Amino acid sequence: MFKICPNCGAHNTATAKFCTRCGTSLAGVVATAETAVQSAQPTSENEASTANTAAVSEQSSVPSSLTSSSAQNQPVTPQQAQSQVTPPDNSQQQVPPQPAGIQTQSQQTAQGPAPTAQPYQQADQTQQQAQTPPEEPNPTVEATKKYAGSYWRYLVDSIKHPATVTRPYHQYFGLTSLAITIVSLALTIALMTGSAVSSLPGAIASNVLMTFLKLVFLVAVLMIAVVAVYYLVVNGMLGDRRRSFLTFTTEYAFHCNWMVFFSVFTLLMQMLGMINIGSIFLIWLLLSLGSGLFVISGTYMLFTAQSTNRFDKIYAYLIVGILLVIVFLIIMTFGLSSILGGIGQGINDFGRSFNF
Repeated sequence: MFKICPNCGAHNTATAKFCTRCGTSLAGVVATAETAVQSAQPTSENEASTANTAAVSEQSSVPSSLTSSSAQNQPVTPQQAQSQVTPPDNSQQQVPPQPAGIQTQSQQTAQGPAPTAQPYQQADQTQQQAQTPPEEPNPTVEATKKYAGSYWRYLVDSIKHPATVTRPYHQYFGLTSLAITIVSLALTIALMTGSAVSSLPGAIASNVLMTFLKLVFLVAVLMIAVVAVYYLVVNGMLGDRRRSFLTFTTEYAFHCNWMVFFSVFTLLMQMLGMINIGSIFLIWLLLSLGSGLFVISGTYMLFTAQSTNRFDKIYAYLIVGILLVIVFLIIMTFGLSSILGGIGQGINDFGRSFNF
């Protein structure tokens, strides 16, 4: 009993589960008797050679006397002659060619497991990453970093040589210096005032803070007005029209940028709790130096201007003084009236809290 492979026609044992030649599964193949195979006509070249081999084996089992007598009486067929001359060897039979892309079980076992798709997935991911454009930095953040770096260089240059502007700077650097100075001083006074009025009723504390905000706004307007007066005199009376107002402000602040460091230093002292009776003198000294530098810078800008209409700079300086007095009176008149009104309201609220 044996099993015939439905794919290549090879003979296998009755207990075989796979074909020993091509590896085809023999699970559904029924074992066949030897006599049934001999009576069947071969349908391919491999089945014919297998049948010839079986016939030769049967003839070899018959006695020699019968074989010789039958050989004399019966003609020899070409198949018998071929089987007598060269008996077929099943071990030398070639495996029929398989269709492209199909491998037998033995070939798959010899080649090992099929490669996984992981390299291809990694290649796809790498290609996708290469095709994905890099994220562009935020232009606002980059512009802010660049502005801060340039402004720091502007401060350092002004501290090293406050009287000499060696290169052009951003036109908003002057307003930035004035803003830092005003905000630092405002925060310093706010912290000092907040600690002083923390024990007062809520209405009085809010009134004091509102008065403080008005005072800060008044100081900011006064500083811008001083720069504007110097610009009008230099540009109009002396005829030095090389700079716009913002550029003039930047150069003006360049000569007095020490006030930026003084105001920031005062704020740090207040935040760290280092302001006491002994340090108040230092704070007033720094504030006086900053105010003095601010006034001196305007005078320096006036006398270093390029006069084109031959107007005497001494007279220009006197006109600047008169204009500054007028501006100061106007601002203080309207500003102080509001501030004094807030202070009076605060005193009245404070009196009512104690039933005066």
